[in-house]
Amino acid sequence: MSRPVSPYFLLCLTSLFWSLNFIIGKMLVTVIPPVTISFLRWLLPCLFFMIFYRRDLQAHFSNFTSRVPLILLLGATGYSLNSIMVFEAVNYTTTINTSFINSFNPVLIALAGFLMYRYHVSRLQGLGFLISLSGVLFIVFKGEIRNFIALQVNIGDLFMVASISLWSIHTILYKKKAHLFSGRGIFPLMMLGGLIVTFPFSLAECIYDDWSWIGNIRFRHVLAILVLNIFPSVLASLFWNHALTKISANRVAIFQYLIPVYTTLISFFFLGERLQSFHLFGGALIFFGVMLVATINVRR
Repeated sequence: MSRPVSPYFLLCLTSLFWSLNFIIGKMLVTVIPPVTISFLRWLLPCLFFMIFYRRDLQAHFSNFTSRVPLILLLGATGYSLNSIMVFEAVNYTTTINTSFINSFNPVLIALAGFLMYRYHVSRLQGLGFLISLSGVLFIVFKGEIRNFIALQVNIGDLFMVASISLWSIHTILYKKKAHLFSGRGIFPLMMLGGLIVTFPFSLAECIYDDWSWIGNIRFRHVLAILVLNIFPSVLASLFWNHALTKISANRVAIFQYLIPVYTTLISFFFLGERLQSFHLFGGALIFFGVMLVATINVRR
């Protein structure tokens, strides 16, 4: 009888798969417009999970149809606008930058909880927020005081900050409203909501570009899209949800900090990017701040 796969191993794979989102996005964005990449990323996963959770969707159909505006909002913040911002980000900045800024996400989730629903934030967590924010700013301004004074910032870094801000809103909103939904069918419906929101922007983007990107598509680009569909979208979601049923959420969350490690290694060997001193110092501040924020569970 085969032994069950360790949830910790699955979480290591999940972080690796999520790091591919930055790497492959960087490769694709030179050919396919960012909004269209986001649309193509979620199209097949949405269909897959619609089939995977079809019984749940059928059983709770009326529950879902009565909350369409909320599903669209969750889809927009969690599977549309935030995803678009990631691909906009890698169009202008390095994948290493985006992965380190992404590590600021747990802190923003705590802040979003406080601003939206007045979830409790301790003084220690507030200090953690300031320390992590200092780390993000250190990376954004490349550790140069003259860049800070002149407000010289890479717009790609700002897109990444916008992305994790939207995801934080999505996370807190879902945490607050999850009890309204029955079963797990809400996940493909949020993806569908995201696709509905993304579609008009993608269509406008393609019309403006006169669909010229289609003529530049090669087999490697189709393969890259499939990799985005399978690994960061489908398998990462399945592994993450499975791990949550086996170990505590706090332990699961720690594995997200592997993302900049994986991204840095892959970017170094395959994209020729370099890890700079400001990444190390800024990343250390971010991680230390996150640890402080995580010392006390966010509560109401």
